[in-house]
Amino acid sequence: MTGIRYITNEKGQKTDLIINLKEHGQIVEDLLDALLIEERKSEDSIPFDEFVSQLITEGKIDERNL
Repeated sequence: MTGIRYITNEKGQKTDLIINLKEHGQIVEDLLDALLIEERKSEDSIPFDEFVSQLITEGKIDERNL
């Protein structure tokens, strides 16, 4: 595959990866999104409407702009 290079340690084991973002940028972005979703899946969540109300209460958004 072009645009992909591995870095190996002294034992020849692959330890790092260099990816050409011009060639594979969208794939990398998708991979990072998937990793972030996996990392956060156990976090508590709140309903969207409650979240918006909280932002309005904290003055972070103006409900007139919704």
